[in-house]
Amino acid sequence: MVRRQERRWGAVVAKVRSSRQLRAARKSVAFHRGLAEEVVGGRLMLAQSLRALGELLAQLDRPAEGLPRAEEAVDLCRGLAENDLASHRSDLAECLGTLGVLLAELDRPAAAQAARDEATALEGEPEDIIAFYRGLAQADPGRYRPALAASLHAQHSWLKQENRSAEAVPFLQEAVAIRRDVAEADADPLRRVALARSLLGLGRLLAQLDRPAEGLPFLQEAVAVRRDLVEGDPDFRRRMALAMTLSALVGLLAQMERQAEALPLARESVDLWRGVVEERDWDRRYGGGLALALRALGELLAQLDRPAEALPLVEEAVGLHRGLANIQGSHLLALALRSLADVLAALDRPAEAQAARDEAAAREGTTPETP
Repeated sequence: MVRRQERRWGAVVAKVRSSRQLRAARKSVAFHRGLAEEVVGGRLMLAQSLRALGELLAQLDRPAEGLPRAEEAVDLCRGLAENDLASHRSDLAECLGTLGVLLAELDRPAAAQAARDEATALEGEPEDIIAFYRGLAQADPGRYRPALAASLHAQHSWLKQENRSAEAVPFLQEAVAIRRDVAEADADPLRRVALARSLLGLGRLLAQLDRPAEGLPFLQEAVAVRRDLVEGDPDFRRRMALAMTLSALVGLLAQMERQAEALPLARESVDLWRGVVEERDWDRRYGGGLALALRALGELLAQLDRPAEALPLVEEAVGLHRGLANIQGSHLLALALRSLADVLAALDRPAEAQAARDEAAAREGTTPETP
């Protein structure tokens, strides 16, 4: 009798514990749903909380309730992965794994196997992921061409890391072509975000390969897409993306010795960053983006023989990088100090220029330069 009572109490305790876990998981989903579009990483946090709820419902032998949660988690992660597979392929694979378990418990073996196959493919080598999604895209282009484009973009990133940049060009070219078609057919802004990323990547890559004239139209198109996105929704993340894309175009134009054309774009990038920093003044990290834009604008003015205009901009960049050195490290501060030294030298202030060079060398642990 005592053992029966212990078993009953054990079952009651387990039920109470499960009920508490379920309430907590539901609250987590509700909380993250409210943040999904408001904070950086909000969609991923919502997907993770949905996956956790789905797994808990599966453990409680309630797979039919868990399935729509897992499906929503997969949809969210798929959207993220179709924009940036390199960053989100493990997230998508985990959600697909949970979906596969729930589908199997609901006696849907074909769908469960498809989810497992995709999760397994995402854990493979980049070229294997491309082959997997190419096969799916041939069978269902409307559904899987965005994933194929994402896998091609990710292959470009991997090849760059392996110092094989020239081999990455055709992968990005195909990714751009697919994403351009998808963006024209689908009004979802995320399709244009993905297109802008690949255009930016291709333009930068061609510039790095000393082919700036080929890269220019891609960066110009990337800026146009980003402008359109900001006009539709001036969220600070979209303004940051436009500012960074403008900076890439500025750098390419400078590489082509077209500084005068680059100047208004560099000013626009600074203005965009100032707006973000003012709006997000509680987070100092955004000052790093402003500092980079200020230094780029200052260097551009110096190249145009306007060092007096460049000086306050580069000084501001140095101050921002100095304040962020404990977060960013000293490398960016050292670069800004070297830019400051060049501007001071152009203004015939040799002692101050040498002091800036000396500090830059000290920050980098190198021997100070002398003019």
